[in-house]
Amino acid sequence: MVQLRNRTDGQVEQVQPQAVIDAYMRNFIIYGIEGLLMTLTNFPIVLSVLRFKSLREQKEFIIVAGLAFADGFNGFAFLVASIGRINQLINGDAFVLKSRWHCGTTVWNISWTMANNLAGLMLLVISVDRLLAVSLPIRYFKFTKRYAMLMVGGAFLYIGILSSLSFVLSYQYQVPEFPAYCLVGMGMNNGFYEYFVMFHLVTSFGSVILYAPVLLMLRKTMRNGMAATDANKMARLVKVTTTLGIHTFFTFLFNMIPDLLILYWKVSDQTPFYMMLNLNAMVNIFIYTLRFKELRKGLKAFFTCQEKVGVTPVFTYTNSVQQSQRKHTRSILISNNK
Repeated sequence: MVQLRNRTDGQVEQVQPQAVIDAYMRNFIIYGIEGLLMTLTNFPIVLSVLRFKSLREQKEFIIVAGLAFADGFNGFAFLVASIGRINQLINGDAFVLKSRWHCGTTVWNISWTMANNLAGLMLLVISVDRLLAVSLPIRYFKFTKRYAMLMVGGAFLYIGILSSLSFVLSYQYQVPEFPAYCLVGMGMNNGFYEYFVMFHLVTSFGSVILYAPVLLMLRKTMRNGMAATDANKMARLVKVTTTLGIHTFFTFLFNMIPDLLILYWKVSDQTPFYMMLNLNAMVNIFIYTLRFKELRKGLKAFFTCQEKVGVTPVFTYTNSVQQSQRKHTRSILISNNK
């Protein structure tokens, strides 16, 4: 039972020994370092795809950018939480009791409420996208970037609605009950927090499990000679699917395993497992730049402030193709009418 005391400013705070305060300080510093790395390794991917049309025209890069945004936003939450909590410790305000509503509306918990589950959902979106690509390759080649924008936009919309519900539910809790450093669960309704945790688990685990049939379908597609229909597009399909499969493996290694350890290995300090959860997001930029020459060129062009990046889309049935086909059809109709 934590001892409480009344402060001269009328607030109530928990009394914590210096050893506990020092441990929190160390953890928050590590959170800040991880948050900074997650931000710096993911937002450049998003900004490169947004800036260069040759990258925006390729639907797989739009989906990859959606995941990178979620991971970068998650890192931003860690960074802001670190700065805010360290400042509270220095000022002696970290253990002042605050309401659940107050905790739910801190900048870092607002960010986490959206980013954490968005990252899990985007992992699932990637696996669903790959399943469509390998099971219906000919039809998938004709999908435009609008398809990818709908997939990513749908995920963002769902998480936005979900997050709004969390804030509505926490508004009823106005009584001070949690320390001001405000862990994410301290700002949520208990039932919603259980859903919040399970949603991330189910979507992350689902993305990994779903990739097994993706790889099987890819082998079947290649074995049936589908590569002969369009060698360049099929080679691209294999490369993208393999690359995202590598990402899925890291999801298993740095997401599923720590989650299982947190759930079933009840050690006194689970902080290392929580920190492992972020390693998956940090390797994104290395996987994508090593495997995707176009994205590597895009990042180089972005950091060197170039106006264009020399990338030729291979895997995209673009809107310009559809427009040219429509123009050709109209010209035929006009000629016939004459």
